[in-house]
Parts: sequence; structure tokens; C-alpha cells
Amino acid sequence: MGTNLSFGYAAKDATDDTTRAMSELMRLVGANAEVGIAPRELPSYERVAQLLHKGEVDLAWVPPIPFIALLRNQSAVPLACPQRGGTHYHGAIVVGADAPVGDLSLLVGKRAAWVDRYSAAGFVVPRIELAKAGLDVKTAFASQRFLGSHAAAVQAVAEGAADFCATFVRLAPNGAVIGGPWIGKPDVERKLRIFGVFGEIPPDVIAARDGLDANVRERVRAGLLGLGNSARGVELLEA
Repeated sequence: MGTNLSFGYAAKDATDDTTRAMSELMRLVGANAEVGIAPRELPSYERVAQLLHKGEVDLAWVPPIPFIALLRNQSAVPLACPQRGGTHYHGAIVVGADAPVGDLSLLVGKRAAWVDRYSAAGFVVPRIELAKAGLDVKTAFASQRFLGSHAAAVQAVAEGAADFCATFVRLAPNGAVIGGPWIGKPDVERKLRIFGVFGEIPPDVIAARDGLDANVRERVRAGLLGLGNSARGVELLEA
């Protein structure tokens, strides 16, 4: 493994489990691609996009909105997209289990928890939908905070530190919830309910800086796509 690459990803307040999972995931990809890949935890999607644009990281996991900007600036090349259960995911507004559910105007005067300014499901798309419904998204809420991750945003609502959050949800064809940052966490799940669901969100992109050697890029792409061939690779991707 003569080539050593850096991989940037947004991991504000990352847990030890998250750090270990990402490190192992990159070891698997690197082994398949015959390169070394060192994960680099960054505080926001914006910082990830900035460093990829500057060429200060070689690879990065970026959401769709900053990726569009990177592509337009010819700063990044797409390698792969994670497919969540074979479907795209939806944006959602989540509230406390006891909160009323109805017109979006009920959110006026409430405390908002967002994920990141560059998060499609955790900020951009829900804000567009709220604005379309007639809310002045700059002044409508009692407070607005960016918490850095979907898990932190839903946790804030579950704990009563926010009245609603924007996040993602995966739905089955019959409308049943089959995925979300609170799924599999019974203590959090029972404290939440979905207020509204918005249109499908494109998947995130794992991208390379534009100047990275094309042969190396293709090996990394193959390494990423090969993750689905091992049970551990699938487990780490889900994590």
C-alpha cells in the first residue's frame, strides 16, 4: 500500500463506536483498493466540502447539496452513493410524542433543531417546504440550533430541549416507517412522532478530489462497491 489517502467526513461529537466503525470501514476499502485510507473527523458538512475543494482531503462523504457545488466547481469526482435499502430517503419533521400534529403553522413559535446548514434532509429541504407553506423561516421560530448530526437532533426533541427537528426517514411502499435515526432506540422512539414528511432526498455521495490519480480513484471506487460482498462490510455501512 504505497499510496496513503485521507477521508473526510462530518462527525461532530462522534462517539468512540462511530470512530472505530469508520476506521474499520476505511481499512476494508483500503485493503480492497490496495491503498491506505486515514479517516479524518470534521465538525460540519461545510468543512468537509471546503477541504475537498481545497484538495486537503483526498476522499470525502458529502451530502447532495454541497456535492452539487463541488461538481460545478470541478473540485470533486463522484465515486459511489450509499443506497439505503435500495431507496432514497425522505425529509421529515419530527416532534414530541405528545405534540399535536396538523398544519405546518403549528410550528410557529417553537424551538427548532437542525442538523447542519448543508444537510438536505436535516435543514435545506424542510426549510424550503416550510417557506412554501407560508412560514417566514428566518423569524417564525423561538430558537434555531444546529446540532451537527441527525441523532443529536432527534435526541434534543426526545429530551425536550427542542420542540421539533428536521431529519430523514425511510418509508415502505405502504407508508410504514422502516428507517430513521431513532429506529432501534426504544427509549427515544417512544418519545417521538412524525409531524410531516417531504419529498425524496437524493443520496449522499462518496467523492474524490478532482486531482486524485484516476487509477487510484477507480481502485477506491471498486473497493467501495465491493463492501456489499462481505457481511462485515454491509454491517459497517449500515453503522
